[in-house]
Amino acid sequence: MPDKPHAIVIGAGFTGCAISHDLALRGFLVTVLERGEIASGTSGRTHGLLHSGGRYCVKDKESAIECIEENILLRKIAKQCIEFNGGFFVALTEEDLEYAPLFEQGAQECGIPIEKLPVKDVLRLEPNFSTQTLAAYTVPDGSFDPLRLALAFAATAKKNGTEFRTYHQVQDLKLDGKGNVVGVKVWDRAMDKHCEMGCDMVINATGAWAGEITKMARASVSVTPTPGVMVAYDKRLINHVINRLNAPGDGDIIIPQRRMVCIGTTSFEVSDVDYIPVYEDQVAEMYRCAVELVPAV
Repeated sequence: MPDKPHAIVIGAGFTGCAISHDLALRGFLVTVLERGEIASGTSGRTHGLLHSGGRYCVKDKESAIECIEENILLRKIAKQCIEFNGGFFVALTEEDLEYAPLFEQGAQECGIPIEKLPVKDVLRLEPNFSTQTLAAYTVPDGSFDPLRLALAFAATAKKNGTEFRTYHQVQDLKLDGKGNVVGVKVWDRAMDKHCEMGCDMVINATGAWAGEITKMARASVSVTPTPGVMVAYDKRLINHVINRLNAPGDGDIIIPQRRMVCIGTTSFEVSDVDYIPVYEDQVAEMYRCAVELVPAV
């Protein structure tokens, strides 16, 4: 590998692996530095929902449009990582029903294909859904395998010349006299060695840690880490993704993932992204919310 690769990507989660894949296709020489294993940070701790955008189509149309565009793209280029199971938005209360017109309008404006199905047909497809279901809409949600998705991008990037260095933690950025980033200072955690690497550009793909890396460049970016609690059950009680037909809230999604289901999520702020507490009351709340949607839980 040359002493000065064209690009150094910090972080080997979904974003870092996908960026390295893209840069390699464009002819760049790429080195990816990851302090742990591939997808060992937030990417490896997701519930694996391939969003249709339905969750955001009322209050955050920009995100909803990005979701459906990404959904369509990933279905084309990463089929091996996705379960094409589809999803439902279901109403259980009158308040949920009042949200339905907003949901229909938002989905149309964002280009998200939805269809209202008779409740009896939905319960035939998913007998474990609540019998209190009042209405249901189909959406092109799906489940994906987080590790396989990250590794798929990493594999094609590596095939095109990208070098992945796991257990290499960036401790500082090298700046020239004008304040431009020209390299990185790295700690090889496996060998307990330190080294410096030069480059033409650095891509900060560290997600929740982005603020820490940005400080090394004497700059700032506002990042407020908001982890959440998810609960996994070792029974696959449903085959479609189920969302509560209402404004996004805690515990309003259940995702089938392999032989289990994953319920979540909550959201809370933390000051130290490397220490995430698990609150028992939030675990209990996830269970309560799940029982409303799927009593068999």
